[in-house]
Amino acid sequence: MHDIKFILSLIVIYIMGYFTAIPVGATQIEIAKRAFANLTSASLMIVLGSAISDTMYGFIAFFGIAPFLKSETVMSVFWLLASIILFVLGMHTLINYKKTFSVSAQSDIIKNLKVSFVTGFSLAVTNPMMIFWWLAVYQIQKDIGLINGYTALDKVCFLFAGGFGIASYLVTLTFVLKWAKKFLSEKIEKRINIGLGIALLVFGLYFLVRSLRVLI
Repeated sequence: MHDIKFILSLIVIYIMGYFTAIPVGATQIEIAKRAFANLTSASLMIVLGSAISDTMYGFIAFFGIAPFLKSETVMSVFWLLASIILFVLGMHTLINYKKTFSVSAQSDIIKNLKVSFVTGFSLAVTNPMMIFWWLAVYQIQKDIGLINGYTALDKVCFLFAGGFGIASYLVTLTFVLKWAKKFLSEKIEKRINIGLGIALLVFGLYFLVRSLRVLI
């Protein structure tokens, strides 16, 4: 019975992770930029960096929450870092908006795998609220009776199932956008570039405001 519940709990956390990744955010925008430019490997490195960061917060949540992460001041610093990263990415996208995705693919920055991994990790690591997401989904499964008590190994499996769920959606997004690129004209590509750049700046402004509300 325990084995059945354990398997069900892994399936549930996988599904929850998958749907959690659907709302559009900075990570999805960076994936879109690379997927449209036919840079599949770079896009997948964004996914890897993001998934590792999110799973890392799961380990922090399950194996001892660092008290300093509960501080509003510390959280505001994370938000400030997020805003800086997003502003830089947004401005870079808008400055180069005239470049079609095929031309963008030649950029050393966007096609660099190490840079893509760091970008994915950095965008995700500036959201320590993932700690509370992991705790929430764990509590939900506990409340519905799928979890009675997990060993350390069970928790590790739980974390990887959730992280795999998050990564699965982002990988799906990569290949769907890569396929959709076939139907885009040069004019539409430029408009998408502008939209992606503005979206990044909006996210950056949002995190900046959240940070300043605490710091000022």
